[in-house]
Amino acid sequence: MKYFIDIARFVDESGKSKSLEKEFIRTSFGNALAELGDQENFVVLGADLDSSTKTIKFRQKFGEYGKEPFGQKGRWVSCGVSEAFMCAAAGGFAAREIKPVITTFARFLERGYEPLLQSVVIPGLDAFVLGSHGGIATGQDGASAQAIEDVAFFRAMHNVTVIAPGDPVETVQATKAAFRQSGLVYMRLSRNQFPNLFGPDYAFKIGEGVELIPGEEITLVTTGETTLQAIMAIAKLQKRGLKPRLIHMPTIQPPDQMILADAAKNSELFITIEDHSPRGGLGDAVLEALSMANAPRRVVKLGVDLYAESGTPADLYKKYGLDADGIAAKTLAAVETQAARHP
Repeated sequence: MKYFIDIARFVDESGKSKSLEKEFIRTSFGNALAELGDQENFVVLGADLDSSTKTIKFRQKFGEYGKEPFGQKGRWVSCGVSEAFMCAAAGGFAAREIKPVITTFARFLERGYEPLLQSVVIPGLDAFVLGSHGGIATGQDGASAQAIEDVAFFRAMHNVTVIAPGDPVETVQATKAAFRQSGLVYMRLSRNQFPNLFGPDYAFKIGEGVELIPGEEITLVTTGETTLQAIMAIAKLQKRGLKPRLIHMPTIQPPDQMILADAAKNSELFITIEDHSPRGGLGDAVLEALSMANAPRRVVKLGVDLYAESGTPADLYKKYGLDADGIAAKTLAAVETQAARHP
């Protein structure tokens, strides 16, 4: 899909980011969930984080199971601080054809991986899993709350779809699309506020990447929160005479093989950018897709290759090279290496 954006909407002539209206994409998810509650048959399972995951609106609208005034008809189910129990209980709902929506921080989902496999994935049931606060952009909570392996784990499961939306508009559409998808859907969200990248004419589709900026010779592939940083990085790279293409990949599993193969027709170098380990995430998904398309290219994977520390999201992105300056610098270094290999 092509959905070209105007870089000038995000950066000024000097290359500095503009002040834009922003919204927590967790709020977009929560609003969409509350709206869908009137249309779809599902329950929301929480682990004492309904305020943080923004499912509190659904809880207020449809009630908590076993609590007044809804009695036992409430559709928000408190599982306490027990993610393993929550994921196992999800299998019971799914077996009764009531879709469970599992909600917690991406890091805390690790406690529920095994029961999720045994209760949902192996039996081939349908479920929607929300992993909030993904990546080092979780910030001040530190490494113990900064999930950088979650995408790799879910990508390795059979019949699992992995989504990381890039803005509030896409988050709403992806949430609704998750209810039309069979199997398990894992959606990873950031802790932070995002500006809108997309307008009301945008149409998210599971499995489709989005070309945001046309280009040649170099293709940047991003997902989730890193897409905005890549837009600002391209503004810097254009001033250096480069013309990178930008592909936003909201569906990490399965990746859009077609859009990548098309980009490979005039790109010898791909740079993948993700707030996740470079092993098993977006970078490996791109490598696999290019190989399957019989279009092998050099792929440089930018990600988080260690456990970070507490800090503001901006400071951590700067330190680990995921901000606009870091992405631009690493892209230039990769271009220089590419030129030396192919003089």
